[in-house]
Amino acid sequence: MKILFLSWAYPKSNTPYLGIWAHQQALALKDKGVEVDVVNIVPYAPKFAGFISEKIKKYAHIEKQERYEGILVQHPRFFRAKPNSYLDKILSRFFWFQSKRIAVDLESEVDISTFSLIHAHNLFPDGAIAYLLHKKFNIPYVITLHDVDQYNSCPEKGFQRKLSLRILEKAKKVLVVSKRVKNNIETHVNNNQLQLFYNTYWTYARKKERTNNHSNKIITIASLIERKGVHIILQAFKRIWDTHPDYELIIIGNGSQLLPLMKLAKELNIDKHVTFTGVLEHQEAMAWLTQATIFCLPSWDEAFGVVYAEAMSYGIPIIGCKGEGIEDLVTNQVNGMLVEAESVDELEKALKFLIEHSDKAKQIGQSGRESIKELGPDLFGDRLKQLYQEIIQNID
Repeated sequence: MKILFLSWAYPKSNTPYLGIWAHQQALALKDKGVEVDVVNIVPYAPKFAGFISEKIKKYAHIEKQERYEGILVQHPRFFRAKPNSYLDKILSRFFWFQSKRIAVDLESEVDISTFSLIHAHNLFPDGAIAYLLHKKFNIPYVITLHDVDQYNSCPEKGFQRKLSLRILEKAKKVLVVSKRVKNNIETHVNNNQLQLFYNTYWTYARKKERTNNHSNKIITIASLIERKGVHIILQAFKRIWDTHPDYELIIIGNGSQLLPLMKLAKELNIDKHVTFTGVLEHQEAMAWLTQATIFCLPSWDEAFGVVYAEAMSYGIPIIGCKGEGIEDLVTNQVNGMLVEAESVDELEKALKFLIEHSDKAKQIGQSGRESIKELGPDLFGDRLKQLYQEIIQNID
């Protein structure tokens, strides 16, 4: 069985955590004997534009094809602006035209006819490319929706709404990673197509055992953007540190809010007790995570959050937000902690509870580890492989 993954989000040297969920699924399938190739479109950046920023320079030097941890990845280019900018929203209206161009380019670079099934991660542009390849080669496709953003939602009106409905209609299955995503799309999809299918978190071969030392580290791993709530963590940590000065905060990640967050840490007079590691390779981030006493990520607009599952798999008590994707898997004070988004007071209480009730925190961590086992790559790989086989066997 040979599967073609389409995912605009996929780990690369300059963004090692972006789309880690897609890569982890590919690795889980590979362990089950399924051959997986990946098409990961990247923003077009001419090499001469590298002087604008280091990020653009790195995009400009991404090879057209590479092997990433044993997975063959193609990198076609598409036009993209700064995420969520006005120009980016305008360009998103032309996803269809860019998708058509990419589909044509793929035909010249890859023997599409060798694939048994196409798995598109996100509705646009990946679902659109899958639909176009399906029309020409009659290869079935499934779509996984990972969020409720412009890449995973039906527009309210216009040509792209009609196109979105057509893409969803022709998919053999529409998988959603949380009830939050399901609620966003279920009115546009037939019930027999729609299936809740949580992400996996990693492969056992990469897993390291958690350190047993009491390091008193609160760790977060996130893109440093506002909705991840890292500024809320800093404010809550300041209150905690006043009474628990033996604790330190480790912030792993990079993003537009890095400098403002560093400034805030200094203003709160906790900068000597906060470490900003910058962006790390996934394996490096996991090495840090093994040292955590608490994993804290009070982010909102979060469809699932694989990093919660990663932390839970170590037996680390986690803190997330109520009403977000992780609430599907976490019951407050049973196998994790849930707080209101943007509430410094609630986050302070949750941190203080875990710090001052170590036996209960350990119990919560162990319950989290047990509850997340079914999402491990071994069982996940079996389920996804079986889904593919059922679709392929029932092709009309």
